[in-house]
Amino acid sequence: MSRISVCIPVYDTEQYLAQCLRSVYTQDFADFEVVVVSDASPGRDEKGRSAKKIVKIAQKEADSYRKAQNLPPVKIRFVEHRENRGCVEVRRTLVYESKGTYIAMIDSDDEYIDGALSTLYAAALEKDADVVHGMFVSGEYDGNGVFHATKETKCGRIFLGTKEGLNIARAWSAGLLSGNVCGKLILRSVFEKAFAEIPYTECNMADDLLIFFFVSINARRYVGIENKVYRYRINSGMSSDRKIDTLKKWKLICTSSSVFAIISAWIKEHDSVTEENQSEPLLSETDLDHLGRVTLSYLASNVRQLHYSVIPELQDEARQMLGEYWGESFVQKVVHALGELEEI
Repeated sequence: MSRISVCIPVYDTEQYLAQCLRSVYTQDFADFEVVVVSDASPGRDEKGRSAKKIVKIAQKEADSYRKAQNLPPVKIRFVEHRENRGCVEVRRTLVYESKGTYIAMIDSDDEYIDGALSTLYAAALEKDADVVHGMFVSGEYDGNGVFHATKETKCGRIFLGTKEGLNIARAWSAGLLSGNVCGKLILRSVFEKAFAEIPYTECNMADDLLIFFFVSINARRYVGIENKVYRYRINSGMSSDRKIDTLKKWKLICTSSSVFAIISAWIKEHDSVTEENQSEPLLSETDLDHLGRVTLSYLASNVRQLHYSVIPELQDEARQMLGEYWGESFVQKVVHALGELEEI
């Protein structure tokens, strides 16, 4: 068993996978594995290589590099879904395929900063933490391959210090720290408990939010550290505006509604104060209001994607599907709030 499993999901983002893998296998940490899961991705990089081919080449490069640097070898394993399942299920497969004590998720278009794994693991041991959260550096590369940092985005929101027990979930719900699973080192057992609470869910939006909610419920101690560990490439991932030309792709967008339905159902079941249970609820009214505003923001994003990303031939069916998943009256309210046409 490795100390860390570095987990990389691939969904049509092969363009940067080789660079991501290079940032991983060049880490100075001694005991880790790498697991790559492709969500039946048809993507290719600029050289026409599939994710499987990129991983095969990266393994050879890793063997050569780590031998030259007198570092222990690193095994890079590749797993592929036969059909597209969406982001939540890719991350579930990554967790179940992993063998490390801790899991470090990294998206295939991002990179680790040198020394990231050593820094995260040292903090986990020193603080006896289930979750260690490092700082992001957000930015993009220019045509010469030079990375230019930009102002930190909400993805890099971090609480510097320690939170314990249910205060982790409260800090997340209050917006004190991001719900990204990337840029964090998390006990595999905590991930497993989280996924035990999450039913099979096909979606391509709000997956991090869903998973980290249940991670925060099951974690014992969170520690946020000032060290920069993660290089986040802006405007390159699943959240960017891309043409949606099949109802299957659109369904994976609409099903972000299920994320909030799952969380709301859990809160309703576990977070009520009754005559038998006089304890203080997990989430305050302010926390629930924050979660409600996050829910609205995701539906608003769906509405904008319908308008700007779905091809004209699918507009009518896509609009109907949006109402089926989110509720027609809810969709109408958001459409009006955004100033969009009712027949969008």
